[in-house]
Order: sequence, then structure tokens, then C-alpha cells
Amino acid sequence: MKAITFNASIPRYAFTLLAGRIQREAFFRGPLSPIRFQEVSEPQLINENWVKIKTIYGGVCGSDINMIFLEDTPYTEPYVTMPYTVGHENVGVITEVGSKVEGFEIGERVVADPMLACASREMEPPCSRCERGDYSQCLNMLKGTLPPGLNLGFCEPVGGSWSECFVAHKSQLMKVPEEMTDEQAIMIDVFSSALHPVMRNLPADDETVLVYGCGIIGMLVTASIKALTGARVIVVARYPFQAEVARGYSADEVIIEKEVEDLYSEIAKLTDASIIEPMIGDRHLNGGPDIVFDCVGKRDTLNDALRMTKSGGKVVIIGLVTEPKEIDWTPVWFKELTIRGTLCSSTEEYDGKRQKTYEWARDLIMSGKVKVEHLLTHIWRLDQYVDMIKTATTKGNTGCIKQAFKF
Repeated sequence: MKAITFNASIPRYAFTLLAGRIQREAFFRGPLSPIRFQEVSEPQLINENWVKIKTIYGGVCGSDINMIFLEDTPYTEPYVTMPYTVGHENVGVITEVGSKVEGFEIGERVVADPMLACASREMEPPCSRCERGDYSQCLNMLKGTLPPGLNLGFCEPVGGSWSECFVAHKSQLMKVPEEMTDEQAIMIDVFSSALHPVMRNLPADDETVLVYGCGIIGMLVTASIKALTGARVIVVARYPFQAEVARGYSADEVIIEKEVEDLYSEIAKLTDASIIEPMIGDRHLNGGPDIVFDCVGKRDTLNDALRMTKSGGKVVIIGLVTEPKEIDWTPVWFKELTIRGTLCSSTEEYDGKRQKTYEWARDLIMSGKVKVEHLLTHIWRLDQYVDMIKTATTKGNTGCIKQAFKF
């Protein structure tokens, strides 16, 4: 079957990194590029607790684009098994069922939560994190019946959704309701990645939140906050089409960054804060939003988030921060800030109910509280992966929000 695979040996990595500085297409078209469109064997059931899934949609995550352009640090390399088939966002149809799988049948539509934690690795007893439902913090991602792999799409024998089929453990499966469309179902994973940090850092109704960055995650963070709380939400968007989506999710104020002279002045005005100007160095706010969700994860946005957040407030980092240089961390101790990270999804509690983030995402979509299907703006065949990559890097010209491969 055809698949998009990734194999970053040291020679490939070094050559592509160098060639990519000269010609950006070397990252995905070069002779030694780690990314490949090629023929691979179908993954087989790991054991009788697994199912095989024929892919309907394989979603494109920002982390996938980071991977293609080698923007990740070596930190996570031990948590993958290469070469692997790319793709963790998924919806598909079960085509094979292991004899020990109950409650799922051939022909049913499912999404697979991509985390390969204790249950899918069949670790008994589970680690302390998985036992309490914090699957994204699993301590056994290098152990069990699987080789190293953070999740589906990074573990060689499991496969990934950028191919015709993949396999999943019974613990990962969630049925897609009959009335839910495929286009809604493929959005469950990215929605969960926004819901997880929001539900773990739920703003109070009287708090002001800054959502910094309005790509797909920033949009859905905004939607999550407005669906679950009465908090005031200020969104910083880069493009007008992103601003329109944020307004559609009931953002209270939306700032298009390119249309204002000074972002600090805008935030200060909206939060009744004052701008402090040191003799040398960057400015900061006295006051500001109670919580900042950094949905970009670059040096400038993280630096601004620390400097804009109100004393005693919180900065939640959702963007894939790697090695930002020359950040002054003084605001962390001076303002007594809380810094929180986030990974994928897990288990959340809200209004006295506790369930997986995937289930919360499903319920919010099915209830109509959060509409998501309009965010799927670009659909591709697998052999159009070069066009997909180029589109991901030209959002301002293409109006791209969310992309997926359709099979």
C-alpha cells in the first residue's frame, strides 16, 4: 500500500538540514529527505487485542509539519521507532478484529486516540499516571508489547493515518456516532488537543484570557473556553480570515496583529494595564490577562506571554516550543507566574463528570455547542502531499485552517 513515511538517520538528517537552508523543498523532495511517499507493507495486528482500520481521513497536524522541516529537538527521538508511517489524526472503518476485542465489529466507524500508553502496551499494573487517567503523562512509553512510540504515527509496527490502513489497540477506540459526519470525526483529535489544556487550566467566569495565535488550535481553544466558561476572551490573530473564525466562536475581542501599531498597547488598553518601560530591554505589563494560552510556541510569543500576563497569572504553552533563545525569565519569579505545558489529550473532569478528552470533544460536537466541520478547508489525495506541505506554509495566501488526506 502507499504511505508517507519518515526515517531520519543521522546522515539524512544532517544533509537535509544543510540542503534545506539553501532550498526549502529539500526537506520534502531532496535525495536524502527523511520524508518519503512510497510502497509499504500493511501493518498486522500486534496481538488479539488489536484491530485493523481502513483510513477514511488522515489529518495533518502542525507537529507533522514541524517534523517535515526538522524543527523538533532531539529530545523526543527516543520516543519513536523509525522508519514509521506518519499520521496520528484519524477516522476510519474497522476491517479486522482481534479475538479478544469486545464491543467493536468489522464495518464500524471509529477514531483511535493515538496515545500509546500503558493500556495499549499491556503494562500491568499500569503506571501511576495512567492509573489516574493521565495517559499523556505515561511513564512506560518505552516498554511493553510495543517498541518505543509516543503515539500512532510514530511507532513503526502500528502504522499511521497517512496510509490506507493502520492498527489500534482496543483501549484506543471510540465509536463514531451514526449522525456524525466523517468531516466532523476527523476534527476530534485536534479539538481534543485544544480541549485538554483548556480543561486542565479552566478559566473562572470573571477572568480575562488571552489566546495568542489563531491557527486551528487557537481557534478551538477559543471555542472551548466560550463553550465551557463565561470568561472574557481576547484573541490575537495573524490574518483576517482567522479573526472571522474567532469571532464566530464568540471571542470578545479580536486583534489582527498586522493591523495594529503596537500589540502591547492594545492588550494594555483592553485589560486596564499599564506598560512598564525599563531603561534597556523589553517592555512588560503591570496588569494584563489572567491566563495566556500561547498557541504559537515561538520565541517572540513566549516572551510576550510572560511579559503580558498579570502577576499571579498563568501561561499555558500549547505551541511546540523547542529551544527559544534569549528569553528573559524574570517575569516568572517577579510575577509569580505558573507555567503549564500540554501534550495531546487525556482524561478531564467537568461539572461533576469525568471522561476522556476524545469523549468530551465528541459530545461538544454532537450537542452543537462547538461546530468544527467548517474548519476542514483543504482535502488531498495522498500523492498530493507536496501541495499539502506548500499549502501549510502559505496560510495567508491560501486561507488554510485544517488539512487532511482522504482515502
